Amino acid sequence: MVPDLLTAAADRIADGTFSTLWDQIRRVNGCAHPIRLAGTIDQADTATGEIRRTFDSAALPDGTILVPCGNRRATVCPSCSYLYAGDAWQIVHAGLAGGLEIPDTIAQHPGLFVTVTAPSFGPVHSRRANHGPAQVCRPYPGRCPHGRPRGCHLVHPDDDPRIGAPICLDCYDLAGLVVWNRHAARLWKRTIDLTYRRLAFLTDRTERKTRRQVRISYIKVAEMQARGAVHFHAVLRLDDATTHRGYWAPPPAWATAELLAACWRWAVRRAEQPCPDPHRYTLPTRLVPTPTPRPPMLAARWGDQADTRPLTVDGGDLTPATVGNYLAKYVTKSVTTSGALDSRIRTPDDLTTRLLLLPDHHAELVRASWRLALRADFADLGMDRWAHQFGFNGHWITKSRTYSTTFAACRERRRTWARTHTRTGEERTPLDAWGRPEDDDQVITLAAWRYQASGYARTGDRMLADMAADQARSRREATRTGRQTA
Repeated sequence: MVPDLLTAAADRIADGTFSTLWDQIRRVNGCAHPIRLAGTIDQADTATGEIRRTFDSAALPDGTILVPCGNRRATVCPSCSYLYAGDAWQIVHAGLAGGLEIPDTIAQHPGLFVTVTAPSFGPVHSRRANHGPAQVCRPYPGRCPHGRPRGCHLVHPDDDPRIGAPICLDCYDLAGLVVWNRHAARLWKRTIDLTYRRLAFLTDRTERKTRRQVRISYIKVAEMQARGAVHFHAVLRLDDATTHRGYWAPPPAWATAELLAACWRWAVRRAEQPCPDPHRYTLPTRLVPTPTPRPPMLAARWGDQADTRPLTVDGGDLTPATVGNYLAKYVTKSVTTSGALDSRIRTPDDLTTRLLLLPDHHAELVRASWRLALRADFADLGMDRWAHQFGFNGHWITKSRTYSTTFAACRERRRTWARTHTRTGEERTPLDAWGRPEDDDQVITLAAWRYQASGYARTGDRMLADMAADQARSRREATRTGRQTA
């Protein structure tokens, strides 16, 4: 591989741009698909009006500067997804134990770790290993209405691609699942509202007064199950609602974790989000032309599998670090491990190509979303725009405004660190165009950027990026190992 790399980078070495390009690639940690920008940065002295140029991309290789793509998916860009997961960990952890601009007293606020899932849309292959070793998948005799076995007498290994696939694809409610995914985000909002309502009822207050006294702050992460249904892992926390934004005071004494858990469970059992009935239409699969008629589905509801556990700060299984690690690992996951659905499906030809890369049940879910978009009841839902996510149109990580810090704040801290520290971690003072310590009161920065392209210009550049990504990963692993052994 080394001779090939040297051969591919020979032109960069020959024209003298290799060193500068390598510095750029290392700066973006070997981003797989960087954005190439062209432009300049000028600084104007507020006292004299003099303007001096501090940066011009024309002096760089290809006249562009590399900017990380920032993609959260590990299948698209491992380097950027690692940073994204790290930011997610910081956000979750700060909301549980404090840190950054969040006070440490936040750890004493009542909190819960909750999981809510979709209902069943038909039997699927599984390991059935919640407690103990894996068991027989589905030990049922007989055949379904389509003449296929109703059960599966195998013990599936962890990496079996059949896990999550329907026992019978034609018995499975494909249309119901994609419609449920489409309304899952709104169903979450209704569940939070019902929790407030239940809090008000149990404490003999009006809902308006309850919301003025106590606030439910949360952060949730969506995960796509192998069966194609989205489910949510979330942290709920009670705060005082009378404080201004940027202050986190504990809630009133009556607002306890036990009360929040009781209200949350009550809301999960009763929450529903109205939706158009997908069973009004016949959506044939590739196997049979006429699926079995199904009862109307007029509202989306949560499934029976739900979990609610109190959070602990000083010990136990659900510590802030554990919860942060647990949620952060889901943020970088794609809808499928193959990465075939990492981007939106825009044309029928693109749809045909993607379907060839998917397992049968995933392909049928994409088809169901695409076909429902043609129906009048679903025209406003944009099911075809979200076919690559099996109908789900929400963000993969969301939080209330008052939970903790933000992704933007995390990125700004990294930019500030890069400006005020050398690559080896030593502090330095950034200087303006006149050689003075940079001060926003003395200079105004004027930047002008133009988008040029995405990705690397040459094959050798991509190989250099792979090497830089491997080096960055090795440094991270060495740092993590050092912290664990310290």
